[in-house]
Formats: sequence, structure tokens, C-alpha cells
Amino acid sequence: MKNFNGFILLLAFVFTSMPGYSQYQMVDAFPALHSFSYPVELVNSKDGTNRLFVVQQRGLIYVFNNSPSVNVSKTFINLSSKVSQSGSELGLLGMAFHPDYKNNGYFYIYHTFDSIINSSTTYWSRLSRYTVSPTNPDSARLSTQYIMLTLRQPYSNHNGGKITFGNDNYLYIGLGDGGSGGDPQGNGQNRSTLLGSILRINVDSAGGGREYSIPVTNPFYNNVFGYKEEIYAYGIRNPWKFSFDSLTNRLFLGDVGQNLYEEIDVVENGKNYGWNKMEGFHCYGTCDTTGKGFVRPILEYSHSEGASVTGGYVYRGSLLPGLYGKYVYADYSYGKVWCLTYDGINPVVNTLLEDANFAVSSFGVDERNELYVLKYHASSGRLMKFVNQNVATLDLKLSIEGFYESTNDRLRISDTVTVYARQTSAPFAIADSATSVIDSLTFRGVFIFNNANTGTYYLQTKHRNALETWSSAGGTSLIKGGQVSYDFTNSAAKAYGSNQVLINSRFNLFSGDIVKDGFVSLDDVLGAYNDAGSFVTGYVPTDVSGNNIVDLVDILYVYNNSSNFVQSITP
Repeated sequence: MKNFNGFILLLAFVFTSMPGYSQYQMVDAFPALHSFSYPVELVNSKDGTNRLFVVQQRGLIYVFNNSPSVNVSKTFINLSSKVSQSGSELGLLGMAFHPDYKNNGYFYIYHTFDSIINSSTTYWSRLSRYTVSPTNPDSARLSTQYIMLTLRQPYSNHNGGKITFGNDNYLYIGLGDGGSGGDPQGNGQNRSTLLGSILRINVDSAGGGREYSIPVTNPFYNNVFGYKEEIYAYGIRNPWKFSFDSLTNRLFLGDVGQNLYEEIDVVENGKNYGWNKMEGFHCYGTCDTTGKGFVRPILEYSHSEGASVTGGYVYRGSLLPGLYGKYVYADYSYGKVWCLTYDGINPVVNTLLEDANFAVSSFGVDERNELYVLKYHASSGRLMKFVNQNVATLDLKLSIEGFYESTNDRLRISDTVTVYARQTSAPFAIADSATSVIDSLTFRGVFIFNNANTGTYYLQTKHRNALETWSSAGGTSLIKGGQVSYDFTNSAAKAYGSNQVLINSRFNLFSGDIVKDGFVSLDDVLGAYNDAGSFVTGYVPTDVSGNNIVDLVDILYVYNNSSNFVQSITP
């Protein structure tokens, strides 16, 4: 016990406030959008539409386009008639889209509902599948409900609420210990009940009298002890929110504590997380822990710091590179938001990001893995996000002629581009520069300018074999502490002098300026011709088509643009 207490002291030390994140500030992500009533979940459909869905606790789900200027949403589905209409831990609690939602239109809902049995209110948890309208992608049909699991709850609280699909395409479901306080029924350590567990099921097949099947890799699959085969992990008090790290596939859980401690767990197959024998790193009740094999949390915090943990996400977006790979979570009651560094080897480092003045009910991510924070309120619920006050962020969209595959409307490869922010008056001095990778599917890259102040600039793009291209006359704004978007692909006029080539419906930067002199000329043609004759391969400027081989295709791109006297047009 002495060594164990020493570890707790070390953890407490690493938990103390640390410098380096004061640049991050929470702001309203969609200031023109209406407020929400008790928002508890934010999800995206992963279907390429860039929409966001907000789940309200009393049954409404809204959908809207993920744009900072969006000012309208639509009702995706109204489940008010299906869910509990009172109770702080009751109602519509979770939503998850099927991994193949784009094709099958399935999404899943976890909620509670009430019934009267022998003049007493009885509480239930239910998992159902619904289907989107075949004619309206922003509307789902209530009549398509397919009930998959219904479970009676002994009390009104500790219902969990989170559901999500893993990379294995199985659905993970969080169920609390059944409620009251201290787990009076001992459900956390009882594998013969679904309560107090993370479940994992296969929704794509049914078997064993269920509306789903059990993955054969579940720890109690086909056991002979009467343990519930759906259980993935157990010994959990109230798994309000959990998520997978999209890169490492680690499952991070915020497990809400009892009287003294909140905890963050990394959940693994078949493991026992200790409730109701442990609360955080500490014994609970009789301290019956010997030989139990309880898995300790990766972090705990006491009720002097908060009172109800809200699990979050490992940040894998592009707009906040300083937070990349860190697990961002919060305390619902105190409104504190932290970021946690965990690699499974080194001591956990936990840092306060913001001490907000509102209850944090949940987090969400969009299709680009950008993070949002949900403000919980009856009438003024909002969707928040973090911004870096010290930088100007440019969300740039462009396409490159030689790389563009018109049949698939994508770039053949993702590639590096540098953008210079230049003053809008002669001699157009460089104020700042940033380099990023343009994604082959979205045509987008995020450029972080550390030195440019808020103002108007020309954006000058440079690429290894594309023609130097400037943004439209007059320049465009960059905002320190904010984000702006610029799209070269939707109009010729977005380039200075309309200096782009239209392929199908997408505008592209001209390819072929291999020697980087602002002209596509004979020098460029000769460079491509000589490398093709030498069978040059790899990442080289003369590979204008981006297929890692210098050949006749590359020569033709350069020759055609040279024949048409293509050159940079600048202010």
C-alpha cells in the first residue's frame, strides 16, 4: 500500500496546473444558430455530407450543415413520444450512425422510458434502430423503429447513455450500475446482469433469440456460468460518455464517481474496473480488492476539483495542433475542461484548458475530427469550440490540374502546399507563411499563421510543380484568433486574373511550372522529357500527374501549358 499511495501522490503532482495552453479559448462554434434545450450528444453521420446532429434529452434531434455561418437547422426526428420527459438522468441519451449509413440509412438510439406497474413508476432502457427517409436525407421516419434491446432499470439514475461503433463495426453500449447510490444490488461486480458494463454487440446479424448477435471475441462468449455474453468490460458505475481514439483505437471512458472521486479509464476487452469495490484508486466500502484483478484508472480527480466527469475525445483534428493526441474531457458540475496526455508508458499529464461558467454535458467531433463542447441548459444550450487566440487559421481548398482525377472528382495524391500571406499594396511584402497538406479527397488543408495579424492579405500558393497562384484582387481577410475559409476550386475569379483551368465543374491550379520561374516554358518541357527518358520515379517535381512515374503523360501536361503560354498573374 505504501508504493500505491506514492503513485497517487505522483499522479496528483502531474495533475497540477501546467503552462502552455493559455492560448486556447472557448467560443461559440455556430453563433448564428438557434439555441438548444438540454443537448446531450453531438454526432456526425460519416457519409461525406459534413452535417452535424444534435441530440436533445427530451427527444428532438436536429441536423444542420457544418458551417460557421449556419443559421438554420432541421428536425431530423422527433422521439418525444418515446422517451422519458423528466429526470436529470432520463430521456434520449445516445445516438450512433451505422458504419455503412451512407448505403443502408440505419442509425441507433439509446433512451429511457417510463411505465406504471402496480401504481409505481418503472424505468426502462431501450436500444432501437431507425432508418432515414429514402427521399429526404435530413429526415428520419418514426415508423421505422426496430427494437433491439429493452432492459428494466431498478432506479431512475445511472443509465449510462453513450453508444458508438468501434473500428470492428460492433456497437458499444454503456450501461450504469442500475442507480440509487453505492450500487446496492452489486451489479457492478455481477456478470449475470448487463448493468454496470460496457456491452459489445453485432447489429448486422441476429441469433440466440436476440435481435443482434454476440461477437465471438467477447470475453464471455458461449460461457457456461450464466454470464451475459454481451459484456465487453464491467465493474463500471455510470459510463456517461466514452469514445475511441481514431488513431490508436483506445477506448477512453469517463466513469462518474460516487462521493469522492471521478475517473478516466482506458477500457479493454474482459477487464474489471472495480466498482463497487473501488472508487478511482481508492477502496470503496469494505475494501475487498485482494486478488480481484481490478484495473485502475489512468487518472482520478477528487470532488474538490469537480463532481461528475464528462468523457470526451482524443483530439485528432487539424485546427489545434497543440492539442493533437490529447484526450479532452470535462467535469459537468464545475464546467472545467482538461486535456490529458496518455501513451500507456509515461506518467499521465493533465492540464486545465478552461474553467467554463456552464455545465458541460458532452463533446462531439465532425467528419474532420474537429472537437465541439456542449453547453447544457434548458433554453440556452450551445455548441462551443476551442480556438487558438495567437494564430490566424486558414481553411484552404484547392485542386491541382495534373493531380486531378475528373472521373472520381478527387486528387490522385495528397500533397504539400505553402501559402504566403502578402500585403495588399506594393511591394506586397510577405507577412507570414504556412505549410500544410492538401487532402486528396476533400481538397482541403489547414494553414496556421503564427505571425500575421488580423488584416487583409493576398494568399500566394506554391507547390512543387503547380503554377504560383494568387488569391483574387483586393485580398482576403485573416483573423488572429479566428478561422477563415478560402476556396479556389469553385470559381475562376478566386484566382488573381482568373488564372485557373476548369475541369468538369472544378477549377484547378495550372500544372507544369517545374523550374519555379512563374512560367510553363520550354525549360519545364525539357525537364519532364529528360526525366521521362531516364525512367525517373518517385516524389519529384517532374511527376506532374502525381503517380510517382515521370512519363509521357507528364510531358503532355507541361507541353500543352507551355504552348498556351501559361504563366503566373500577380498584382
